[in-house]
Amino acid sequence: MLSHLIKRIPEQDRISYRFLAKWTISAITAGLFGSILVHYFSIACSSTTQLLASLSPPVIVWPVVGAVFAGSFIYRIERRAAGEGLPSYIAALRFHSGKLPFSVTFYKLLAALSTLMTMGNGGIVGPLGRVAAGVMSSVSGLLIHDRSYVTDDDQRTASICGLAAVIGAVFHSSIGGGIFAVEIIQKAKMGYRDLFPAILASSTAVFVCKSVGWESFYVFDAVDSFMELSLIGYLVLFSIIAGLFGGGYTLLYTRIAKLFRRTEGNMLFKVTVGSSIAALIAWAVNPELLGTSTNIIQAIFSNDSAVLFGRIPVSFAYIAPVLLIMALLKALCNCITVGSGMSAGFTGPAVITGMLLGAAMARLLGIECGSASYHAFIAVGFSAMLASSMNIPLAAAVMTTELFGLQYSFPAGFSAIIGFQVMRHQTIYDYAVNAVESESEDDD
Repeated sequence: MLSHLIKRIPEQDRISYRFLAKWTISAITAGLFGSILVHYFSIACSSTTQLLASLSPPVIVWPVVGAVFAGSFIYRIERRAAGEGLPSYIAALRFHSGKLPFSVTFYKLLAALSTLMTMGNGGIVGPLGRVAAGVMSSVSGLLIHDRSYVTDDDQRTASICGLAAVIGAVFHSSIGGGIFAVEIIQKAKMGYRDLFPAILASSTAVFVCKSVGWESFYVFDAVDSFMELSLIGYLVLFSIIAGLFGGGYTLLYTRIAKLFRRTEGNMLFKVTVGSSIAALIAWAVNPELLGTSTNIIQAIFSNDSAVLFGRIPVSFAYIAPVLLIMALLKALCNCITVGSGMSAGFTGPAVITGMLLGAAMARLLGIECGSASYHAFIAVGFSAMLASSMNIPLAAAVMTTELFGLQYSFPAGFSAIIGFQVMRHQTIYDYAVNAVESESEDDD
């Protein structure tokens, strides 16, 4: 009876329903796993960093300890676990139908814990996104080997859902998280078969988090009102500046990664040196620059000078230059940490850097802290830095609007387009993606 009814459904509709069923299964599975992974990873990081900060050695010691552990243990077993995480995801989706080795996935999680639990400078999106994508890829790969209804295309979809779920859980961005996971692969060829399940996965992750009361990893608190229209000209100018800064961020990381040549030679020495330099710079100027720097985002909205300025005593006249210095140092420490081989991401540091730039520009213009105009410049920094450094203008605009509110949709969209156009021919992942693919060819 059932088979007879199914046969009466037009063939094209049956194909669509099969795709929908597969996408829904992948999305729900990825959403559940991604939200749980992000939640408990963030708990592990926060509780461990609080414990380490309470111990007698100065905090500058712990990033070096993490680097020694990663270099002497993790990278000796699996060198491919070093670095950002997203380059191997991008390479796998572009060239290998989303196939991600489970051994790299497992050691990538250990490497991320080793870096971020010990206050190494970076974000969690890259490594956790790679872990979630790898787990989903491996699970779907097992089903393929069992000759079930899962195909290579479904393995690709599962990998995308893994990253989308993590981004959704980290930022609580239902739509933007899904677009991010697809747009970062190859923006010119985004298709519904990638985009629809990705949005389902990120939406599922956000739904799970909100259902059980789990907060986003990065918390945003913009006021619910519109900016002053008279500042539009300055907003356009700052969009260009932030886009250029994103290009500088990309160039800085590429130069540092080439300098360290982390895939060659003694990785223990390189990650120890890199982590030591980054930790020393951050600790000397502002210890809040260590680790994921989530307190800085909250301080930007609350105008907490103790967190924003660190060890630098400032008067009102010098607030903007100090915020600019903090933005430069956050980008520098992140590039040194990841460029030397430690496992951390760029997404969090990029948006923090952009928001610090936005706060500096607003202060320079004498805009009142906490006003809608002040938050509009922060939103522009967020959007333009993401769009320019990673070439994901659509995801940047949507995520910024979801996080800041509909009142900021114009600055979000405008700055994303400008940031993308300023640096559309290069991303911060290009060098690493080429290195990942070269390693893959050497292994073959």
